[in-house]
Amino acid sequence: MKKFFKIGCLGFIILIALIVVIAVVASGGDDSGSGSGSSSNSSKSEEQKAHKVGDTFTVDDKAEVSVTKVEEREQVGNQYANKKASEGGTLVAVQWTVKNVSDKPLNAFSVPSINLVDEKGTKYEADIDATSNYAIETDIDNSKIASDLNPNIKVTDIKVFEISKDSYAKGKWYLEIDGSKVQIK
Repeated sequence: MKKFFKIGCLGFIILIALIVVIAVVASGGDDSGSGSGSSSNSSKSEEQKAHKVGDTFTVDDKAEVSVTKVEEREQVGNQYANKKASEGGTLVAVQWTVKNVSDKPLNAFSVPSINLVDEKGTKYEADIDATSNYAIETDIDNSKIASDLNPNIKVTDIKVFEISKDSYAKGKWYLEIDGSKVQIK
């Protein structure tokens, strides 16, 4: 009986995992297929043409995005909570706005995401500690992590990336926001 119970539990876990994978794949397919082929074509043309800091552009016909500020820093935070760049590193602090221009709420998985990208196409993820400390410093904590972004609502978000100081000084750098690029350096 115990063996049957273990096999039953394992089967149940596999079934749940399969359902989650199917749901993720299905939702990804719906987003790319909505809005006809023109959405796909506009994404490709936006990838080829890099926006500038301050430009406002639309992502997937759901959100208007604008990178409002980019600054290179040695440290972010205040006197009580701060993060210094590691030896040989620098912090790139980014402020950007997102406005829901669709007629439905955007959940945390639908709100555009942002990565720092070098000229070779290498993507860099945000540093969570540095981002938290920058939020304390700037008093910007408007991001939508646990709640939906309702139609016609605009929020400011921030991210901080830690990268090699030499690489940042020498290369071209972009922010990639759901396939659209913003040249920052």
